[in-house]
Amino acid sequence: MMMRRLLKTLTLLLIGLSWTVTAWASLTEQLRLDFSPVDGYVVMATGTEYILDVDSSQGVSTGDLFSVVTTGEKIVHPVTGAVIGSLDTVSAVLQVTRIKTGYSYATLVRGDVVLEPGTAIHRFDGLDAAFVDQSNDNSDLLSQIKDAVPSLQWQGNSASTQADLVFQVDAASVQVRDGKGQLLRSYSRMAQVVSAPVSQAVNVAPVVVAPTAISPAAAPGAVHYQSRQSVTNFSTGLNMEFPRFNKIGQYSDTTKTADFETSAGTLLLAASDGSNIKVFDIANGMTQLAQADSATMGQILSVSWWQPAEAQLYLVVNVWGDDRLESDLLRWTGNGFTVVEKGMGKMFAAFDVNNDGCSELLLTQDFNRETFYGNRVREAIMNGEELDYRDVTFELPRNFRIIGALITDVTGDQQPEVSYIRNRRLYVYSAGQQIYKSNKEVGASISGVTYDVDPAAQNPMITTAVCEVAPVAADLDGDGRKEIVAIGAEGSLLQSAGVTSTINQSWLAVFKYQDGMMLKGTLGDKLERPIQGITVADGQAIMVATELGSLLGGGQDSSYVLAVPVK
Repeated sequence: MMMRRLLKTLTLLLIGLSWTVTAWASLTEQLRLDFSPVDGYVVMATGTEYILDVDSSQGVSTGDLFSVVTTGEKIVHPVTGAVIGSLDTVSAVLQVTRIKTGYSYATLVRGDVVLEPGTAIHRFDGLDAAFVDQSNDNSDLLSQIKDAVPSLQWQGNSASTQADLVFQVDAASVQVRDGKGQLLRSYSRMAQVVSAPVSQAVNVAPVVVAPTAISPAAAPGAVHYQSRQSVTNFSTGLNMEFPRFNKIGQYSDTTKTADFETSAGTLLLAASDGSNIKVFDIANGMTQLAQADSATMGQILSVSWWQPAEAQLYLVVNVWGDDRLESDLLRWTGNGFTVVEKGMGKMFAAFDVNNDGCSELLLTQDFNRETFYGNRVREAIMNGEELDYRDVTFELPRNFRIIGALITDVTGDQQPEVSYIRNRRLYVYSAGQQIYKSNKEVGASISGVTYDVDPAAQNPMITTAVCEVAPVAADLDGDGRKEIVAIGAEGSLLQSAGVTSTINQSWLAVFKYQDGMMLKGTLGDKLERPIQGITVADGQAIMVATELGSLLGGGQDSSYVLAVPVK
């Protein structure tokens, strides 16, 4: 019996070892492919950018780094006199900002030089690199990465090391970032292990993030009109408890944007800290299904689920990168995303017009540098494997913004009303006419961007654009007419390199249309932290509350998924 147990234990250890070896072997092969050499030339300069004669057909991605190598002193063999090499140096580094068919745009990120047409460029050649082992348990991985990417010049293993590329390794992933900290590549260690062939069937448990059973003792969440609940004080901490809310779970990121969607009977949450995207299954104990990045490099401003048809689920991602707004369309596969379109120079948001929990309408709005939100709004539809566009079939207000908006019937006239947040006010329009404007206490999202309207002008003109959290609609009192649920907040905007908010209090504000008037109320208690996503499902109002943490220079990065009964 003891011998049998010993053999079983050794077998499991050997299987685990084989997984690890196979996983890292697969990882190094992927690194070898992603960082393979690509040579090209500078075609011309255009403004502050350069055009390169490389594109995605050669495996080039947005964010890739190309070096300009200057040939140095010749290395001459002292006996034979033969030239065996040269002391070359990297004189400049270019980073790809967007890719077209046959060429790409790039900006100079290292080197004070003017590159002439015909200058040779080499992808990831001779760049300074650093290896940071955040879990202190992967010392053998550095040699494997060096073998996979032999053209790099390794500088050290400290997070403070100045380098063009930083390979960050922890227990869950390998991330490759540029010198500014922007994520270029991400490789999941869990995905590698799961996909590796094994000698017997193995059940791999999903990643569960802080599952918490819903407590039946939570306070009733009925809407209170024209009255506000008392403020409950909570202290900052890693594992917060919320006595007046049902805490579904939490995760260790500050959430700048979040969106809920019901797909195939499952309530999904997509949340982003501005750098990457995490997807959770809310119904099953906050199970993390995937972690991904936007296809366009930059700061993620908003995410929005879109379901144009049954069994079709997409995520649209609006990104601020290289001093402009661009957007990606990603297809959800069940455990990750594939890129459908990327780098589109307009913003997108999806809407659940018929209020069935599925966002079937996708709208796009032009980007305007002066106002951020442009005048032209169109409907986007799938045409094969790409987007096509057509005019909307209903009237929109002149200052309409698709980010932070709601389009559905809230008056009971069987026609969709248009509601949106602008300058901390909620506006509601019916048949093109404004029927309501709230006080200045709605919104105050922490997602946004501060930028120069005209970078080429001598005198900078700085403006700030905020990406508000979209309201939702639900029949909270069972009278057959839907109410608007939006985020109310007391706070102020802080403009810096980006945009954040100081939130003194936030709450769920409810707006009910009745007898030609709009009643205002609250749902649940107030919180002392921002709310960055909301939905109503299964008799509960569900929200994502977040700590500002490192956004304000200190504290912990945490987000909490909270619920309050609606009846």
